Amino acid sequence: MLSAAATPAVVAQPQADVQQRASRTVGAEDILGLTDVTETAISPDGRHIAYVTRQKIANGPGRSTIWIVAADGSSAPRRLTHGAMLDDSPQWSPAGDRIAFLSNRPNASLGGVAGVDIDPETKPSAKPGAGDPSRQLWLIALDGGEAQPLTALDRDIRRFRWSPDGQTIALIAPDPLTADAKAERAAKRDWVEVDAPRDLSRLWLLDLTSRHLRRIAVAGRAVSDLNWSPDGQRLAVRAAATTGLNDHFYHSELLVLDATTGSVERKLFDKVYSTGSWSPDGRRLAFIAPEANVVGIRAYVADVASGAVKQLGAKLDGTIRQVEWYRDNRTVLARTAVHSRDILYSVDVPTDRFRPLVAFDGRIDGFATAADGSIALTGDQPDRSADVWVYRHGALRLLTDVNPQIRSWALGKVEHVSWNSSRDGRPVYGVLVKPPAFVGGVPRKTVVLAHGGPHDNWSAGWQGSWMNWAHILASNGYVVLLPNPRGSSGQGTDFARATKGGWGSRDYQDVADGVDMLVARNIADPARIGIGGWSYGGFLSAWAVTHDSRFKTAIVGAAVTDPLTMALSTDTPDFVTAYFGLPPSALAQMDASSPLRAVDRVKVPVLVLHGEQDRRVPLAQGLGFYRGLQLLGKDARMVIYPRESHWISEFEHQRDMQRRVLAWFDAHL
Repeated sequence: MLSAAATPAVVAQPQADVQQRASRTVGAEDILGLTDVTETAISPDGRHIAYVTRQKIANGPGRSTIWIVAADGSSAPRRLTHGAMLDDSPQWSPAGDRIAFLSNRPNASLGGVAGVDIDPETKPSAKPGAGDPSRQLWLIALDGGEAQPLTALDRDIRRFRWSPDGQTIALIAPDPLTADAKAERAAKRDWVEVDAPRDLSRLWLLDLTSRHLRRIAVAGRAVSDLNWSPDGQRLAVRAAATTGLNDHFYHSELLVLDATTGSVERKLFDKVYSTGSWSPDGRRLAFIAPEANVVGIRAYVADVASGAVKQLGAKLDGTIRQVEWYRDNRTVLARTAVHSRDILYSVDVPTDRFRPLVAFDGRIDGFATAADGSIALTGDQPDRSADVWVYRHGALRLLTDVNPQIRSWALGKVEHVSWNSSRDGRPVYGVLVKPPAFVGGVPRKTVVLAHGGPHDNWSAGWQGSWMNWAHILASNGYVVLLPNPRGSSGQGTDFARATKGGWGSRDYQDVADGVDMLVARNIADPARIGIGGWSYGGFLSAWAVTHDSRFKTAIVGAAVTDPLTMALSTDTPDFVTAYFGLPPSALAQMDASSPLRAVDRVKVPVLVLHGEQDRRVPLAQGLGFYRGLQLLGKDARMVIYPRESHWISEFEHQRDMQRRVLAWFDAHL
């Protein structure tokens, strides 16, 4: 394996010792009151960074705002957009004097679709009225002032990109609704044929001089992302046969189009996770894609003319999450998870040599580059839930302080931790959060939090969100272990694929070994250990209490409890079958990995949490586990959150979940 131990140019450390903070205990309202940083964009000359903050509002839809900060730190951040809307997706014009963005703000100055040049049968039957709350394209000057609307479609715009000459914006949106479509909706003739192509996302070109909008749709394909070639003659697009999530995730093609006609010049790759970043000379594209049979992620560089493909980092001891071309025609940047740390690498494409630039003590959520080599990063650290940094001239500078109130909280101490597998001696990595008043040698009540995926990982960054309860628990006196067992990202493809054919049976022992390590070190009290998690983390929690007696209680959130019925009902069936194969030949493996089929072994109280409208892990998965426990007379409770999908979004639901989690562990540990 290619080691990640080489010394990076910069190691980003937390800004303060979390043990020396004020003593106010963290609660659910504190976590929900945090402002998140969701996106960043750096100006072409590297002088300014635009970023988006998003707040969750009690009894409201929330809002997001675009800010500007000087990359050299010479001035404080200033707010660019105002109001109680969702303003996001900022992109700089090539000249760097304007920013285009998406917003659902009322559009009083442009009451319809201006200059739409599309086929007659797809023209809208009526112009949308002023104030329609769809996500449209807006333009604002760098020095602020009033934003100007660029579009007024009756459908949401989902993505857009400036052309290199700044004269055109390519955007993605469905066709306008026809009169017949509107009539069908009004009459509630809204039945859906499963997996049928419908409401495809189209590719459009907006001429900024004439304001004419022209569709260059890819026939029979839903376009989800795009990127202009440096000369503006071609577009790289990610497209799938339908808008279904399974096709989007696992069957999206990387296509190169003629930017004038929309004709497909070449299909570069059959299944991709990203659109691709063009090399400065326009000859190659860098992108990420799923491993064969889905499990795992690979990074590639493709020659556009020949279609030849070169893999990057095949032996890297980590998982590449994002690649972007950088400055010259032989270097890309790779955002990579390595064990429980995120590292930004500079990669020499011809030699496949990875050189670490920034080893971030936390999680890097994304990055963007400028022509002068400056790199803007968004991410979090143990004592910072979301902020913006810039890497320039070999140094990393913190530019924002989005949530200063955190400094008054009593946070636990976040540490990297590792142990060896009792099965094969392989190192297992994770994160340990100790309570603020932790004293060595005095065992504490302990909670294990398992992550989702399973191809995800915990990093030693901020540990507080609606589904990561570590900071709340630690602040209230718990030791919290966040393990990255086999199947996780961060240790290469073989490690990620180690759970194929055996969820639970092939990864749970790594979790149990981590608990044993804490007990042996007098950190965890063996009589007071619980487990919880969301999604695959919920699965591991259900597996733990059906196959082990060390846990005194479990919280099972949005969990797969029966792989067979999950595969036949989820909106991403390729995910399950990638691990087990297809029924009926996979039935034995699926049954062996089903906590539901071992529900009679549970001897401890279990709390089941689930979203009512969850299509990823359908409600029946959680309900079946709960009903099984109830029918057998076990101690079980279940809470269903109305209207919620796999990700809980409403303020009151998130608050209830965090309060309920803490109360449950307090009652049973």
